[in-house]
Amino acid sequence: MVPTLVTVPLFALHLLTLPPFTVPRFTPTPSDTASSYASLAIRTLVERALRRRHALDSAVTDYAPRIGHGLSARRDSVPTGQSSHGIGYERLSDAFRYDRVQGYSVGLGYRVRLEGIDFDELQGTVRYGFSDQRVTGRLSLIRDAPSGRMALSAYHDVADIDPFSAGQTLGNTFNAIFTAHDNGDYALVTVGGSLSYETSISAGRDLSIWGKVEKQSSILRQAKSDVNDFLGGDGQFRENAPIADGTFAGLGARMSGAGRLDWWLAADGLAGAGTTTGRIYGQVKRSIGGKSGATVRAKAGIATAPTLPQMAFRLGGLETVRGFDYGAARGQAFWAAQLDVAPIPSRIRPVFFVDAGQAAKPSGLFSSKALVGAGVGLSLLRGALRFDLSRPLSPSDSKLRFDIIIAGVR
Repeated sequence: MVPTLVTVPLFALHLLTLPPFTVPRFTPTPSDTASSYASLAIRTLVERALRRRHALDSAVTDYAPRIGHGLSARRDSVPTGQSSHGIGYERLSDAFRYDRVQGYSVGLGYRVRLEGIDFDELQGTVRYGFSDQRVTGRLSLIRDAPSGRMALSAYHDVADIDPFSAGQTLGNTFNAIFTAHDNGDYALVTVGGSLSYETSISAGRDLSIWGKVEKQSSILRQAKSDVNDFLGGDGQFRENAPIADGTFAGLGARMSGAGRLDWWLAADGLAGAGTTTGRIYGQVKRSIGGKSGATVRAKAGIATAPTLPQMAFRLGGLETVRGFDYGAARGQAFWAAQLDVAPIPSRIRPVFFVDAGQAAKPSGLFSSKALVGAGVGLSLLRGALRFDLSRPLSPSDSKLRFDIIIAGVR
């Protein structure tokens, strides 16, 4: 079955390089999930290139009446390579996704550029989950101008509530299908609305702010991976953790930077169900060497008490401590460190890694039981596709964990 495991993820990677139907927009989210497929530096350059193109389009439109060549003053009359409407997605994973609460789900997205209004468009997406038989959807009014990107959204959706997880990504989709490992926690937003704004404040420095009002409720595990079962596993996922149900209002801000040191720092708060929780958290990443070398990642966060279940920090899984199940430990505060070492500079190379972390109340964080895991991986095409074997070192467990990673750090 090895050819199948390799072919499907590589086909997904090929999809990332295809030109979009009508230049769909992929929206970075406040969480680090967007970074799963491209570095922050590359994403920043792409966003700025798009904004400069929009600014040029607008400038040409404004100047058109003056040159007397019959050019219309309407922006849509200037050829830009974009249709005024067509198939489009805010995120690539909105087209196809797999997780433990919805199973396989597919979505149809459509965008409409607003006539006579520069930079503005409507983006709608409708999704259907086959395991939970639930229809979800989102409608967004997006203004993507040179000064920044603003989005006003209304939705009935399944939300990934962990800011460090990669739950709603294509990488997590393929890992869940083949290994029955889902690195995300989910909540059902029966009705919600949000307003977000993103802008570049300097070279390699971005700022995001957002606010939301949502009616949230717990959502049960519904899926079983038949593919993993066929390949020799049991196909069973861990239960999705419950949350505090109710109507909540939230605010947040995030600053990020790219360069020799990639980092981001965020603060957010959520109030509802008789409880208000605030937290601050972030991540730093440093790569040493080129094709061969090491990458170090460190994450940490602390929340106020009492802590809403959906605002607690998770430990375990691909983004914190490999070798352990996602969410093996949870707490009001946490830290995690990960080291990946690739000793050979080739397109197919081994990668050795070790992780450690703790999660508990702040007063007892560093005296709590630490999770330590380690493993080895086979990296293809400089991390574009990677296969990892890991196991817990402390507490010790002989059980091996297999994961498939798309766009690994090494």
